[in-house]
Order: sequence, then structure tokens, then C-alpha cells
Amino acid sequence: MYNWKNKNVLITGINGFVGSNLCKKLINLNANIFGTINNNSTSSLLNFENLSQKVNIINVEKNNFLQLKEIIKNYEINYIYHLAAQVEVVKANQDPYFTLRNNINYTLDLLEASRLAESVNFFYFASTDKVYGDIEKHKLPYKEKYIPKPTFPYDISKYISEILVNCYKNNYSIPLVIGRTCNLYGPGQLNFSALIPSLIKTVLKNEKFIPRSNGKTTRDYMFIDDWVQTLINLPYNLDLKNKELIFNFGNGKPISTLEISKKIFHIMKYKKTKEVIDAFKKFEMENYDEISNQFLDSRKAKKNLNFKTYTSIDFGLQKTIQWYKKYI
Repeated sequence: MYNWKNKNVLITGINGFVGSNLCKKLINLNANIFGTINNNSTSSLLNFENLSQKVNIINVEKNNFLQLKEIIKNYEINYIYHLAAQVEVVKANQDPYFTLRNNINYTLDLLEASRLAESVNFFYFASTDKVYGDIEKHKLPYKEKYIPKPTFPYDISKYISEILVNCYKNNYSIPLVIGRTCNLYGPGQLNFSALIPSLIKTVLKNEKFIPRSNGKTTRDYMFIDDWVQTLINLPYNLDLKNKELIFNFGNGKPISTLEISKKIFHIMKYKKTKEVIDAFKKFEMENYDEISNQFLDSRKAKKNLNFKTYTSIDFGLQKTIQWYKKYI
């Protein structure tokens, strides 16, 4: 295990799903944690589990390069996990300008601030499998050698940010790595436009579920604890002399939206399962504005970074549901 004691770590978007879970783990490893937010929302795992007072949280105004520069310099930041982004796909499609400007500019500001600092030993950029675009199903899983063909605003914002990261890695001495991850789920995911939280909330609140597909779309899912452990291990496992920049992270076991819905309803003993299944069947796919099938080939990460996942989808869903029962 890498020694995190007294290491200065910056997590952008620390109050988000991944950021809050990563923060929770690093607290237990005695790291000095600094986190940026751009709103004062209390809807976060950090607040729910009373972790906020154990970290240094800084409210950063949008597109404030000078503030980011001062944070990295004044706190002598060693490790950066750039997780902050506007990630809601539906919102991105409705407001592309905000999504593109926010996600791209924040990444550029943070890269430049890191370049000017002398303390940064590691910089992780959170990308997404969505940058590959919608390809023929027989060509799946996505491989790093595939040329990205993003279409939607969120996907494009991440791909352009990747290009910026690549520029800084090739021209400056910043140890950078990009992670293209599958769909993550687990405790602390409070974006209820995401499938798994929305399904669980439907049951707990006895709400009407509104599908966004016909249920046949497939995704690769990874439990948040597995992903956080991967992020914790990255600086230790990453060979800084290696020119590799981009890595896929997924469990390689795609599951359909309908299948995962049935699993959740079975665990929660939901009595209206048939109603939801019928709603999926009635969905008109011409109204669908996301990628149909996504899953990743993670062999490069397994070989170079010792990447592993341990949590089955059934066990992960059980732990996730238990958490939401306490939260909602």
C-alpha cells in the first residue's frame, strides 16, 4: 500500500460521487486533503457521513485560474485528482455551452496551474468511455487504440480535455494519466438522473419510473469501492517513464438496463416490476439520445497498472441499496 501520510492531495469536485468516496478513503490513510467545489450544496456523502470537517474544502469560482494556481502553490499540492465536471448527460444535451465551457476550461486552468507549480508529482484526469462514441456492437469492447468519435456535448467536452492533457504531458514534465472509466455506482451517488440511483429511489419513494431507453441498451458497471482503490493505487503502480497516457477501466461484463433493473427490484422485493418492464417496452428509441452499447477492454490497465475489480454486481447492488435506505 502506498504511504499517503502527510501527502498533500487536491481533489477537484470533492463533493461529487467519486470525489467524496476517494476523500473518505484518503482520510483513513492520513493524507492532507484539499478539495474544490463550486457550490455550497450539502447533498454529498461528505456531509451525510460527517466528513467535511476533516478536509480543507475550498469554494472555487468557475474559470478562476488564479485561484487554482494559488491553491496548488500555497498548499504545495503533490497529487491531483481532477474529477470535477458537469457529468449529467441529459443536462449536457440541454445546455451544451455550459457543459463544454465548464469542463474544458476547468481542465485547462488546472493543467496550466500544475505546470507553473513545482510540487505536483501526479495528475489524474477523469475521462469517460463515452469518448469512443457509438460503434458497431461487434467491435466492442472499446480498446484504447480506437479513434474516439464522440457525438454528444458531454462526450466531446471530455475528449477535448483529453487532447489538452496529452499536450501538457508531451510538452511539459507533468506526470499525467487519463482514465476512461465505465459507469460507476455505489454509496454516495446522488445524481438521480443516473440509472441505478433512479431505480432505487423509485422503489424507496414509490415514484413512477420514467425510462430513457427500451431496456436493451448495455453498460459496464464498476462498484465505487473498487474504483477508489484503483485511484489510490495509481501513483504507486504508474511507471512515470512509460509513455502510455490513456487507460480503460471497466469490469468487461456488460449488462442491459432491463437486467440491472430486475436485479434491483428483486433485491428490494418491488411489487411493480411488471409496470417498469412494460414502460421500457413502450419506449420509442427514436427519442433515445445516448450511446446504445458500451463496455471496455481493460487488459492494458491490468497489465501495466495491476488493475483489478473484486465486487460482483449483485453484492455491489446490495451494499448500495443499504446505503440509500439510510440516506433517503
